[in-house]
Amino acid sequence: MEELELIPGLSRSAFGGATTTATVTQLTHVSKVFLEPKRREVFTDVNMRVKRGEFVALAGPVGSGKTTLVNLLAGIERASSGSIQVLGKETTRLSGRELTTLRLASLGLVPQVQNLMQEFTVSQNVELPLFFLGEGERESRLSRVREVLVLMGINADAERKVADLSVGEKQLVSIARAMVKDPPLLVMDEPTESLDPLVSEVILEMLRGDNALRAKTLIIATHDKRIIELATRTVRMNAKIHA
Repeated sequence: MEELELIPGLSRSAFGGATTTATVTQLTHVSKVFLEPKRREVFTDVNMRVKRGEFVALAGPVGSGKTTLVNLLAGIERASSGSIQVLGKETTRLSGRELTTLRLASLGLVPQVQNLMQEFTVSQNVELPLFFLGEGERESRLSRVREVLVLMGINADAERKVADLSVGEKQLVSIARAMVKDPPLLVMDEPTESLDPLVSEVILEMLRGDNALRAKTLIIATHDKRIIELATRTVRMNAKIHA
């Protein structure tokens, strides 16, 4: 990978690494209203607490607000009102730059729409978070990348360009990139949607209790009954959530 300039201030130390609090996320009286293209009220009163080590499935039909809730937790969307705490930080008070740092340092996000670098290789894509965090020498970073690629069953594709991968393979790369920095919180949005059975099974095997996920907190938006059955708790989505 060609050398890139590190973004000043983006470091794991800025947010203290892994959280030490029992509560990983807490939403209190959160509402979300979209004004464009027309006013649409998604949430009116969301109250949800997730403790360290929980595996929470966000379940509900299309349009119930699962992706919006994921985006609120990740700081991609701003709440219209209320309080959101993630890993001990009140995210509603953070600047855009501080939210970027929080996501990069402490949160593994797998969005519904993949945002991989298409002209980069699999290995380069997975290495990116470690690079921007300034995590060690390159050989050390690549060693960690190989570990995660082996875990996801895609080490043989390490030097392939992402543009040449199938949709399912890209999803595995996206998950690997979220996991490579060993974040205390993983948030995924429909990770098995529209995937072939083999790729879905790889993801499900990981969620069934792989060592890499021990002591991590998982929040997964899904309508996949298999994931819901694996979760320790299911939050059913509607206009008002108290969980």
